[in-house]
Amino acid sequence: MTPPDSRQRFDLMFRVQHGILFVSVLIAIVTGLPMKFPDAWLSQTTVTLLGGVEARAWLHRGAGLVMVGLGLFHWLWYVLLDRRIPFYRRGVVPTPQDATHLVQHVKYNLGLADSLPRMGRYTWFEKFDYIGVTWGIAVMGLTGLPMLFMDQALRFIPLSWLQALWAAHSEEAMLATLFLLAIHMYNTHFSPERFPMSLTWWHGRISQEDMEKYHPLELEAIEAREDAPDQPGRDVPARAGESDAPPTTGPAADTPAVAPAAGPSEEPPP
Repeated sequence: MTPPDSRQRFDLMFRVQHGILFVSVLIAIVTGLPMKFPDAWLSQTTVTLLGGVEARAWLHRGAGLVMVGLGLFHWLWYVLLDRRIPFYRRGVVPTPQDATHLVQHVKYNLGLADSLPRMGRYTWFEKFDYIGVTWGIAVMGLTGLPMLFMDQALRFIPLSWLQALWAAHSEEAMLATLFLLAIHMYNTHFSPERFPMSLTWWHGRISQEDMEKYHPLELEAIEAREDAPDQPGRDVPARAGESDAPPTTGPAADTPAVAPAAGPSEEPPP
């Protein structure tokens, strides 16, 4: 259900990428855990339901290739091809201020601070999520591809290295699974204010209440631009290092970082 008072936060391209990532990671987890715990009864049942050992293996490899391919596309697009905003200026890139936000957020949760930190387009924990996904895809790809092409890899590296890569692949997969279940799913779906699920991943919209609570600096910048319709390209940064507004010159300057409810987001995530 779309929030009645909401703004478009994520465009269709981002939501499609998130959907592909979600499906590929889910398949990789379901097909990978039986390899991690082969003697567990649930692993044996899972392999049977998937169609056998060979089918499980092909599903796992396919999911891994899709995940790595998506990661490469994401970085090629946002770092090299989409030049509306240099990547280092995008709101998802961590800054020293995020450490301050983290400390204040912890104090707020402990009752030692009166308010949450005033954050921009991405909160410190959203940036942490992004780093985790980026790191995870890189590690899983670098450790998984040599195992997928084992015969070719053994021409260049000894078997002991391949065994080490398998161990790293396995442990990183468990770390990623636990992170998704314990941190990402809680922050985005299972916390009391969002339970049973936030549908932002589906319709790309965020409520005005969430904007005011978690992204006040971005909201102030958006409203400042909306209040100046005759100057749509005016740069109104929320705070140094926090604004995702485009440069004040060029065709991208006429589009806000997060558009009002009628339009799509200016800055395609990340």
